[in-house]
Amino acid sequence: MSTSANGSAPMQIAQADDWQTTSPADAGFAPDLGDRLDAAVRRGNLANLHAALVVRRGKLVLERYYAGRDERRGEPLGVVTFGPEVKHDLRSISKSVVGLLYGIALAEGRVPALDQPIVDQFPAYADLARDPQRRRLTIAHVLSMTLGTEWDETLPYTSPRNSEIAMEMAPDMLRFVLDRPIVAEPGSRS
Repeated sequence: MSTSANGSAPMQIAQADDWQTTSPADAGFAPDLGDRLDAAVRRGNLANLHAALVVRRGKLVLERYYAGRDERRGEPLGVVTFGPEVKHDLRSISKSVVGLLYGIALAEGRVPALDQPIVDQFPAYADLARDPQRRRLTIAHVLSMTLGTEWDETLPYTSPRNSEIAMEMAPDMLRFVLDRPIVAEPGSRS
């Protein structure tokens, strides 16, 4: 682990055990990619970047971890030095990863088109699929988080009225999500 030039944000350069690796230059990137990323973090251009991994053609090109402020379900954890073994509450990044994977699967013809009703993907909830309002909710709305359904995570995560907590406490989490009241035009807002 090294410390940045200004003494902040320790940087950890990991050695991957399970990946074949290649240099940035051999993968088609600038040879000094890691140094440039570290410098951008030190300058504050990438505020609160906790980790960066670059994989190209199945080979690990770059793996960096930094220190930064973190929280878990709204509770501050202070400054955490991240690394490959440090668990991280990912939250919203998950939707980006899911969107990328869905796009790949869509290009390969493995998943339904974006304009398909989400309820059609869950045959166990035929009662919801019969609702004309629910049929307006598409896969695209799910991926863009614009279903227009009631969802509130502004309440503390200790409150059972927080939608995420209520979902986790529901006997059927999928039904809980698919059956939320529609409060806005699908596609109009998240």
